[in-house]
Amino acid sequence: MIAKFKRIDGIAIASVFFYLLIVLMTGFFLDGNSSIVAEGNPIQALGQAFAFPSIDASMPSAILLIMLAVYSLLFAGAVIFEIRVAQYKNEKANSLKWWMIYIITFVISYGLAIGIGTAAHSPIEDPVLLGNSFLYCAESFLIGFLIFLVLFLIVFFLVLLVVSVKKIRTPLEGEEEVSLSHEEHQELIDEAKAKLQGSLAASFGGNANISGSAAGATSSNANQTSSYAALGNKSQVFPGLTEIETQELNASPKEYSADGTISLHELASRFRMYLAKEEKLYYDIESIRSFLAGMAASHFLILEGLSGTGKSSLARYFSSFIGEKSFFAPVQATWRDRTSLLGFYNDFSHSYSETPFLKRLYQANFRERSINVMVLDEMNIARVEYYFADFLSIMEYPEEDWILDIMQLPYGFEPPMHFQDGRLTIPVTTWFIGTANKDDSTYTITDKVYDRAIILSFDEQNEPFRVEGEASPIALSYQGLTSLFQEAEAKEEYRMNAEDEEKLNHLAEFCYDKFELAFGNRIRNQMEIFVPVYVSAGGKKEEAIDFMFARKVLSKLEGRFEEYVGEGLRGLLKLLDSLYGKNAFPSCRALIAHYLRRFA
Repeated sequence: MIAKFKRIDGIAIASVFFYLLIVLMTGFFLDGNSSIVAEGNPIQALGQAFAFPSIDASMPSAILLIMLAVYSLLFAGAVIFEIRVAQYKNEKANSLKWWMIYIITFVISYGLAIGIGTAAHSPIEDPVLLGNSFLYCAESFLIGFLIFLVLFLIVFFLVLLVVSVKKIRTPLEGEEEVSLSHEEHQELIDEAKAKLQGSLAASFGGNANISGSAAGATSSNANQTSSYAALGNKSQVFPGLTEIETQELNASPKEYSADGTISLHELASRFRMYLAKEEKLYYDIESIRSFLAGMAASHFLILEGLSGTGKSSLARYFSSFIGEKSFFAPVQATWRDRTSLLGFYNDFSHSYSETPFLKRLYQANFRERSINVMVLDEMNIARVEYYFADFLSIMEYPEEDWILDIMQLPYGFEPPMHFQDGRLTIPVTTWFIGTANKDDSTYTITDKVYDRAIILSFDEQNEPFRVEGEASPIALSYQGLTSLFQEAEAKEEYRMNAEDEEKLNHLAEFCYDKFELAFGNRIRNQMEIFVPVYVSAGGKKEEAIDFMFARKVLSKLEGRFEEYVGEGLRGLLKLLDSLYGKNAFPSCRALIAHYLRRFA
């Protein structure tokens, strides 16, 4: 086992070392018996100012002080090492278990220091001498701390002064990293957007303070014509969107031969074989079924797990399999807001800075039959709820209200065809699929994001298998896929019945009582779609319920180390046994076993 140390550990050890060095020097100057330092020196004067008694230290007193200093340094190093060991084991360093270890380390360290220091006084003929030694050490540590604090502040402000003078013409570092609430963050974005839109309106001859026909009514037709001529037309303001419009209007319609000729069961099996044969990617059939059922339950999926387990490939090659081409966007750590995805108006070039993401969304508005898969690779390398906030909110609305406010357009300006009133529709044919790694370089995905998505976990490499059966790609439309989903939902035998609902209610009530985990309507609505589609793809109802309960409820216990959580997990295992049997719900049981290992 190798615990990972950080720079701050070295800083902490160095600080403790210099503090203890000051303590030893302070003790040297406090000694009234010393023939080297002058009587009434500044250190002794400081002690007198605090009304500390003057002490004539002896050699045993000095030995006791040295032992306390040495073992204080050893104690600090030991505690830092123990904290890193706790983190290496994925345990909480402030848990009761580790506090007991710190206390034992403290007792051993200072027990040895006091024991050796007291032994130096043997035989103890005068208890007063031993008491004076401890008082001498206490004064040394206290006055040494005051001196250390003053020196630290002096050095800190000197360094701050030097750095500030050196960078006097540059802004303070970290200004962009100020911690803001999501609401404050969005207010800043909206304010910047309003300024940009005001500049655009002014460029077109409109009024930045009023919009629509009111802005146009305040300007003469001659002035409007002049402004438009100076700025140019839609091809200059939105060159990329205008080019897409021209291409799509001249494109031939695509044929989808697989519509109505394939079942969900066959679709799942054939897609799995296609991946194995054509791409040498091997997935278990449960993952493929969960992927298809997840697409039915939500237009937002997250594929998370270890790097190299095929998360990105599954999303990318699904499009290839159905005769489409997915959009692939590597998320950058610098993404802070919606402009990273949707672009912004450039006031200098008098044109809109169009991102590939925006152009793909616009193009999908022309392709009403094509399944549009948009992959956000490593989406948690930046905070998802910042740059993807608009989509998280909008996709909670009915599909007809999936509309993005891109920018305010001045009256009379002719926008691209599907860019009406500065707004762009998110086509219902679109699925957003994010991949997420779990390592120190990424942000934790919040419950707000998890609740809106269907989560697939990839924690290990799958074993190769022999390709048997049909493995050729197909041409499937959005209407063809959704009709398969609707057929599955319509079959009563595939849906959750009263008994399934009752068992699920028992699980939900248990988790709320023991862990305060709510099982909301959003999750229930997703399950009502997920379960029948999963069954139609060849799976079983229990497998689908197990999948959803593990990823939508139990996954929220990640990082919780309270003792009552361990007891609750053991109780949950017993409840699963009584409701479904000892071998049922393997996903939930695996997750519970993973959590319980931390309570061993």
